[in-house]
Amino acid sequence: MITIKSTATELALTGQAIIDSVVLVGGTANSAVVLTDGLTSSGTDKIELKCLAYDSKQVSFGEDGLVFDTGIYNTLSGSGAKVYVYLK
Repeated sequence: MITIKSTATELALTGQAIIDSVVLVGGTANSAVVLTDGLTSSGTDKIELKCLAYDSKQVSFGEDGLVFDTGIYNTLSGSGAKVYVYLK
């Protein structure tokens, strides 16, 4: 399994990918992440997670996973927040 760790808003991966699960770890402020199928934030939003400061949220997508066709662009907010994307 491949893991992508992001601590900023960025293009995390180009090309097709299948996501197994996502974990958002809150920093010193309430945190959020939006994962977009695209090369920029103007693609199709597929996942949005929110959590409180010093908390975390996890979502899993079962046996088939969640398909991103173009790429994975993440928009991350909250001081010190981190997102982990686990690929199949």
